[in-house]
Amino acid sequence: MKPAKAVTHIIHALPVLPFLLLALLFLFLPMVSMVVKSFVVPGVAGYSIRNYIDIFTQRTTLACIRNSLYLSFLSAFIGLFISFVAALSVTRITDKGKGRYLSFLNMFSNFAGLPLAYAFMFMVGNAGIFTLILRVFNIDLVKSFNLYSSNGILVLFVYFQIPLGTLLMFPAFQAIRPEWREAAELMRASGIQFWWRVGLPALIPSLAGTFGMLFANALTAYATPFMLMSTNFPLLPIKITSMYTGEMAPQPEMGSALSLVMVAIMLSVIGLCNLFRTVFYKGGYK
Repeated sequence: MKPAKAVTHIIHALPVLPFLLLALLFLFLPMVSMVVKSFVVPGVAGYSIRNYIDIFTQRTTLACIRNSLYLSFLSAFIGLFISFVAALSVTRITDKGKGRYLSFLNMFSNFAGLPLAYAFMFMVGNAGIFTLILRVFNIDLVKSFNLYSSNGILVLFVYFQIPLGTLLMFPAFQAIRPEWREAAELMRASGIQFWWRVGLPALIPSLAGTFGMLFANALTAYATPFMLMSTNFPLLPIKITSMYTGEMAPQPEMGSALSLVMVAIMLSVIGLCNLFRTVFYKGGYK
């Protein structure tokens, strides 16, 4: 029986083998190569941590890390807040309206990268449609909002965070049972008291998980900020790309080290969010 079961398991696993092969060739092997290459210094025999020392001592790389963390954390916080309100609003509409709203969110969640950057440039850029219309009324939008700046990138980041955050938060609101609202009303609790004492504690695991996803989404964004600012605004993904395909001499070893630093930052934040979820999930560890 045991050999027959083993053969059955192998047959059942055959459809998965192509996917495992792709993961091996395009995920695991490149990751191993990147880890090894990050400890290589041109002109130095053996392995060294010099690349990592340079990352945390050079002003340019520190500026990349600082800017990426600033935009990722801030856009994730703002996006999470707006997504929370949007997801709550979806629960108040009819089932037919929910279906239409979620369909639009699915479409908008894919509207990012170059199309999003072009759209904002055409609308609120220095010669955008709305910019020119406001100039007719003697309102100079460029003086109050510059799309080609850190604030402009932040607005675009928040824009593409909202659909993703709303899609992630919407299922969590299904866990808020109607009986809880009825019990709160019987105890004469206000809406604010209900959400502060019942609703938010029940949603904390979902909020933490959504924040981690939004942070990772912003940290790894490349096309949108590059289209707006090129290499004029230092960010980790842009810096990593310049190490491989920049105008200066390629530095794949430094690019590999920077990539691992970015992965470490992303995994650390996601890990903290998961730990936060575990601690607060139904009041304790699971």
